[in-house]
Amino acid sequence: MDRFTRGRSPRRARHAAAARERKRTPSFREMRARLRTEQAESRLLETETQIHAEAARMRLRLRPRR
Repeated sequence: MDRFTRGRSPRRARHAAAARERKRTPSFREMRARLRTEQAESRLLETETQIHAEAARMRLRLRPRR
């Protein structure tokens, strides 16, 4: 057997792996992890919004009145 005819070329192997990855459905663990990540990001954005609102209120109170 010639060394060029054995197995797949690295380029074709990457292509096949990418095709398999596209077709594969995520496992329950992966879906659960994605859900937890999305929930954590949502909480983080909510907290950030509250912080900015509180900072705006503080700036208004600190501003000297005329």
